[in-house]
Order: sequence, then structure tokens, then C-alpha cells
Amino acid sequence: MGVTIAARGGRIALLAAVGAALVAATAPGHASAATARAKGVDVSHWNGEIDWIRVAGDGYRFVFGKATEGVTLVDPTYSINRAGTEGLGMRFGAYHFARPSGTTDAEATASAIQQADHFVDVAEPHPGELPPVLDLEVKGGLGPARLELWARAWLDEVYARTGVRGVIYASPNFWKTALGDSPDFAAAGHRLWVAHWTKNPAPLVPAANWGGLGWTFWQWTNCSTVPGFAHCSDGDRMNGPDPATVAIGPYPKGVPAASAPPSVVGAPQAGRVLAAVPGTWSGGKPVRFTYQWQRCDAAGGSCQPVSGAIAEKYTPSAADVGHSLVVVVTATSAQGSASASSAPTAAVAAAGAKPGARPAALTPPQVTGLAQVGQVLTAQVGTWSGSPSSFTYQWRRCDAAGGACVAIAGATGSTYVPTPDDIGSTLSAVVTATGSGGSTAATTAPTAAVVAAPVPAAVQGSETAQPGVAGNVQTVDGRASVTWQPGAVPDGLTVVLAPFTGTLSIAGTEVALGVEGLGASGFPWPVDIAYAAPPPAGTVLGYSTDGTIYAAVPALPGPSLPAGKIIGSYTAGGLLHVLTRRPVRLALFQKGQWGDPSRSSVRGPSLVRHSPVRVLRRADGSVLVLSSLSSASQVRLAASVLAGGGARIAILGKGSRLGPWLKPGTAAKTARTELDKAGGIPVRLRLNGRSLRHGARYRVQVAAVDPWGRTDAVVLSFRAP
Repeated sequence: MGVTIAARGGRIALLAAVGAALVAATAPGHASAATARAKGVDVSHWNGEIDWIRVAGDGYRFVFGKATEGVTLVDPTYSINRAGTEGLGMRFGAYHFARPSGTTDAEATASAIQQADHFVDVAEPHPGELPPVLDLEVKGGLGPARLELWARAWLDEVYARTGVRGVIYASPNFWKTALGDSPDFAAAGHRLWVAHWTKNPAPLVPAANWGGLGWTFWQWTNCSTVPGFAHCSDGDRMNGPDPATVAIGPYPKGVPAASAPPSVVGAPQAGRVLAAVPGTWSGGKPVRFTYQWQRCDAAGGSCQPVSGAIAEKYTPSAADVGHSLVVVVTATSAQGSASASSAPTAAVAAAGAKPGARPAALTPPQVTGLAQVGQVLTAQVGTWSGSPSSFTYQWRRCDAAGGACVAIAGATGSTYVPTPDDIGSTLSAVVTATGSGGSTAATTAPTAAVVAAPVPAAVQGSETAQPGVAGNVQTVDGRASVTWQPGAVPDGLTVVLAPFTGTLSIAGTEVALGVEGLGASGFPWPVDIAYAAPPPAGTVLGYSTDGTIYAAVPALPGPSLPAGKIIGSYTAGGLLHVLTRRPVRLALFQKGQWGDPSRSSVRGPSLVRHSPVRVLRRADGSVLVLSSLSSASQVRLAASVLAGGGARIAILGKGSRLGPWLKPGTAAKTARTELDKAGGIPVRLRLNGRSLRHGARYRVQVAAVDPWGRTDAVVLSFRAP
């Protein structure tokens, strides 16, 4: 694996010496010889043409193929080998042969990010494939600390773009000598593909048995006879029977969102390379990053784009001396793009000036305070080397386990007060320290899940909202109460909950919520109105924001009001609750009766004609006027037939209808009916033919009024036959 021109012989010698360097890892948890182990191969252009059908037929379950090397090389057989394994029951994965470089931390970081981007762009890891692999075999002149930084930057970039933790390929001796036997990568969740050529039943495993996790893949030989290969090949095993267990899962969808901001690595000095680390992002994967460096004033303000500075690294020039720099990173997924900015660097020093060290967290930042709505949380910055001169903050909302963190808009101070939106979530803060040597971000551990503030005993009639305290007001007759969390009602405003007497509603169910001085946007977070008794059967809950017109309160699946919704109801313990973002009047109405708000429309009656007027003269001398209308709401209807001079023509009850049928045996100058729900209105008016003048024009005027006094009318014209 990872063989380059003139490199393989030295690598064989290096691996042959490994036995004298380390003790075999035989701790509990290591697979024994009897453990079922899937077998696989790793390939590159050195293997030539491969008959993958024969490989699969011999029971091979996985393949790692070389995709890239350094910043430009693409293995010419990568796409051929990837396509050749499709549909044969083998899991495919891609690896990158690392070419570390850099004489400073910034140069090493930029080198790693360039190579990681090159790899992701070429390899395009797919769900269902094996995780990306970083093949570490050469040091590139880097010492252990800088090589560890390089490897971490490569793996972090791959993770930022794909959301997948990369695998590390290394021999035990290389890991011990070149990376100081570092345990940090195992702790960060990166699996190990160990290269140890031996006939022993288990390989040597560096870094204290890889932090107790052991190996995931094992390259046990450099010369295995595999059907389908012209020559012997590297042979591999998996520490388990099924490679699917470590395969890449489905990529999430959505617009990217920064959960930890970008940062800048390097001392800001003219002529010295700075590297942009894009930060971490939630939302859709995979993503592609683009960069724009900005030149700002010394305090980090008045930033302007630097022409042409659109790479992940930037070398300040004399024009930058005295200015701070910011990098804006834009992440793009299939669903959209989002941008985030780094904290400003310290002012760029002139070439030749002695730069300071980049800040590093000696003790991590932490959040202090009670994770409860309305209470103040404080981000303590911890202790730092590098003499940071300033700190910036970004609070994040995370899931209950502390993952899937998303930046909270506007929460960029050292303190944060949890809101009702945070209930059930954990919180963390990203603290970015900036000094003369650059900027570094560190993240606090998540808080406990945020809980609601305790609701106090009810106060009758009214109560003034206080900072950090929940509220509870009950009507004087106890029929209902309203509660709220801190911040839901602006501090200093008085909440009033009072009964009132309605006209169409069920007596004793009317409740009015009022808050004088509340702005037009309403409550920042919903308040909860709860009835003290279960609602009677056959009733509908209505609400009014103007005290006159009522609409039905939509039902919610639970005690949460979706964004953009004004009001909704849910049931808890048999009692009716209403979540509202506005002061309202509430009342219950009899279902199906006049005033049922579920049968009203926000548009009012809205009469519409659906067919032309037809006029028929019947054998008995009467005349029928026929048409059809519809109403968007429950309405009461009135129809009159008017002659040219305004005289009203009597409408015969028998055989007439205005929606419902009229009462037979009656005649009226105005026909009246009630439509108990929205819908069609058949019009059939029977008139005495002797009261009509042949050929004269007449008008049928139909008026509608809904329960709340809103009206509409249509006029139907006809000529008497």
C-alpha cells in the first residue's frame, strides 16, 4: 500500500524491524486466531490490471484503493478499481498517501488541508463505502509534534467536509518513532489500520493498544497470492466478519451551519504563511469550502476583501502590516451555502519582527451557572499560553447528548441566558483566543440539559413579569390560568387574565388574556393558557385577536408551538391548554351550531356565483328563478326579488329554496335561511307569474352575514318570461 517510486524497499526494511521495537498487543479485546476476520486487499497502479470477479469469488470482502498522493497525484487505476468491485459483494474504500511538509505550524496545516481537499475531491467517498484512510509512511522532515499536527489537520478537514472520521494506516514502529506513540487519535475516534507483516495470530498495536480499542484493519503481509492478480499483493484482514459494520452511513441533508467558527493558524507577520482552518459544520454533507481573506483595522473592524486571497492559506504582505486579518469560509452542500468568519488575528507585524506564539488552551474553558431558563450562564475562558489579548465567544445549542451543535444567532458574549427554545437541549460555548501568534478555538463541555424554570403558585387577576422568573396568573373565578417561562413576557409588563361574557359562546368558558404595552410582534416565546376543567363534549375552542371575530384554535400534537404559528392547543391530563404568541380571547362553542368557529372563514362569507341564472315559466303560471352560489363560511342568508322601481316581488315558500328549502304555504318579500356550514347554496325561487311583467328586467339580491357580523352580497338579474 502507498508504494511510490523507489519507496517500497525502504518500507519493507522498516516494517521488518518492528518486532524489536514494540511488544505485541495481546490485551483482552484483541481478536484471537479463531475470531472470524473478513479478508481484503489494498491496491494501487503497481498491481496492474485485476480480475475482480475472481477476487470476489475467492471470498475477499473488502478493498482499499489508492486515490491520491500529495497535492496533485491521482492514481490512474483508482476509478477502474472502484468500478470493478461494484456489485461483487466487496466494500471499497479509498486511501491517500501522505506527503507531509511545512517548516511552521501554519505551513503544515495548509499542506494537510490542501492534500485532504485533493483527496476528497478525487475519492468522493460514498455512503456504504469504507471510511477514508490517511496512509502515513513518510515524515517529510517533520518532527513528532508537527507531524501529529499535520495528521490531525488532514483528518479534521476530511471530517469537516464529509462528517466521517478517517482511518489511520501506519506501522507500529513508524507510529512510535515518527509520532511519539501519540494516543490522541484513538481518543478522537479514528480507527487504526495497522501495517505489521507477520504470521503471528495478532499484530503489534501502538499507542497502548490504540487506546484500548485495538486494530480495525491489519495489513498482515506484503505478498499474498490472490486470484485475479498477476503478482502477489498486500493482504489485509478486518477485526470482525463484516466490513459493513464500519461503512460510511447516509450523508445528512440540509444547508450547512457553522457549529464551531473558522480559525487562523500562524503568526500574523509579513512574509509568513497563515492557514485557515474551516471550523466544524452541521447540516448537509459532503461540503466544499471556499475562502476569502479580509483586511481589517487593528481592532478587527472595517474589514474588506483582499483581492485574489481565496485559498486556504495566505501570506501577508507589507500592505497588511498593522492590520488584523479575518478569513470568511463558505461551506456549500447540495442544498445550499452558508458562511462563517474567523476571529480577527492580531495586527500583522512587519517582516523580521519576532512573532509571538499562537495561543493554546492549558486548561479548557468551561460553562458555569444553572442550566435553567432565565438563569445566567458564563463561559469561563480557562488558562492559555501564548498571551492572548482578546477572547470571542459563540454559544451553541446541542442535542441532549451534547452532539449536533448549532450556533445560536447573536449569542456571542461571555454570558448567555437560556430561553424556552433551549429546554431539553444542552449548551456549549466555543471560546476563541487571539494573541500576537494567531487565534485558537477551544470548546467547553456541554451543560446539563436545560430545564424549565419552576412555575410559582398562581396569582389571581394579574402579575408583572420579573427577570429570570416564571409567571402564573389565574382568573378570579379559577376557570383558567396562564403560565410563562422567563423571557416569554418582556420584563416589567403586566399580564392580565380575566373572564368575560360572550354572545355566541358557552357561558363560563370565556377567557381574555391582555398585556398592555406588548409590541405588535407579540410574545417572544409562547405562553400557556390552561382551563381548570375538561371541555364539555361536542364543543369547539375558538380564539379572537380583535374581540369580535373568532376562528378555531388548531390542534397540536404536543406542548410545542411550531415557528411561524400564532396559536395552537393540546391536551394534558384531560385538560385543554392553549399556546399563544399573542394576547387573545378564548371561548368554547357548540359544535355545528351558529357561531361554531370551525365553520367560519378568515375571508368572511365570500359569496360566489357558480352557474348562470335560468328562468322557467311553469304550467301552473308560476316562474322559477334558478342559480347556484357558494359561501366560504357559515352564514345567514336573505334574498329579495326587486322590480325596476324597487318594488319587492313575493317569494312563494312552496318549491323555493335558498340553500335549505323554504317553509311551504308562506309567501314573503324576503326569504331567509341559515347555512350551518360552508359550501354550495342552491338557489330556487318560485314567484307568482301574474306579479311579473313579460319582458321586464328584475334583480335577485342575496345577502349573507356570518356569526361575527361580516357581510357579502350578490345580485342575479333576469327577464320575466
